[in-house]
Amino acid sequence: MVTIPLNLRGHPQPKLGPGGFHLCSQGLEMVPSYEYNHPQGYRAQMLRCPRLFPTRISQACDHKQFVKGVGCVKHINIEAGGWMRVQIDRQSEAYKQLYKQRTASERINSQAKYFGIERPKVRNCHSVVNLNTLTYIVINARALQRVRHIKAQARAL
Repeated sequence: MVTIPLNLRGHPQPKLGPGGFHLCSQGLEMVPSYEYNHPQGYRAQMLRCPRLFPTRISQACDHKQFVKGVGCVKHINIEAGGWMRVQIDRQSEAYKQLYKQRTASERINSQAKYFGIERPKVRNCHSVVNLNTLTYIVINARALQRVRHIKAQARAL
C-alpha cells in the first residue's frame, strides 16, 4: 500500500462510478474518450459527458457547458500512480497506520537535515548503520530534553 496524501488543489473530491470513472455533476458516470500525452509529462485521458458522447441523447442537462454543446469534460491522469491517488481508501485502518509511519520517518529526516546529518559522508554499510544509530540517539536525546523541560515548567507552576 502507498501513503499518498490527498491534495485536491482546490477541486472537489472526485466521486467514482461503478465502472471506476468519475461521476459528472448530475451523478452520471463519464465516458472515456481519447488518450493523449499531457504537457506535464504523464499519460492522460479525456472523459466526456455521457449525454453527449458517444452519441447525443435527447435528455438535457443543467451544466453550463451542456448549453455550449460540449458537456462536462474531465482530463484525468491514467498512469498507475494517477489512478492509485484517486482510488486509495484513506479512511481504512491500514492506510492510517502506514501514514503514521511515513510521517514519523519524515519528521526524523527533517530533524536529521536540521542537524546536518541527513547525507552520510561515509562509504561502507557498517559506517552508515553507525551514523544512523547516532542520528537516532541525538534525536531521542533532544526529545527527552524537551519533555524534561516541559515537566520542569509544569512543576514550577
